[in-house]
Amino acid sequence: MYGVIFDFLRDYVIENHGGKPTWSMLLKETGQSPYKIYFPVKDYPDAEIVAIAVKASEALSLPLEAVLEDFGKFVGHRLVTFYYMYIKNENYKTLDIIESAGTYIHDALHKHNPLRKPPVVTAERISPDEVILHYTSQRRLCHVVRGIVAGLAEHFGEEFKLTETQCMHTGAATCRFTVKRVSVVVPFGVVTAKKNEQRAQQQA
Repeated sequence: MYGVIFDFLRDYVIENHGGKPTWSMLLKETGQSPYKIYFPVKDYPDAEIVAIAVKASEALSLPLEAVLEDFGKFVGHRLVTFYYMYIKNENYKTLDIIESAGTYIHDALHKHNPLRKPPVVTAERISPDEVILHYTSQRRLCHVVRGIVAGLAEHFGEEFKLTETQCMHTGAATCRFTVKRVSVVVPFGVVTAKKNEQRAQQQA
């Protein structure tokens, strides 16, 4: 796993769960130097970040799934600014980024390391307000995916209904999510997805 994800986790712990002492403690308890620095494009063992997440869940007395999802939400906000150069259109919102994540963003991130085996993320745009998202990875971090969607939505002032219709944790080969926009926050109030769809049909 790339060091940038460890950096996101470090920032998440420092900003939301006790500051630098907590991060140093987590590193120490997982057998790492409390002063360890992760380099963004360097590859690190997946087990290392899982161990840190497990220790964090124990320290917070929260289920690991809840910690991973909350971390994903934090990442969702950061992705927009960290990978802004890969976002083709300044008008992109949550669904646009999800739709593109498995194509040019992943290609751009991994082109310099062909031996990497990143998660397989594909998305099918069903309508202007709905995407079917598939996620496949040996890491099975679908709870982080759920959080990332929530973080993106919060970043752009949108509301979504996310339904996981199949999951690798229950034996499926891939996780499948239906991501449907419910509302969009705009200067003059809330425009529902249904109204957006009606407008699109009128213009067609």
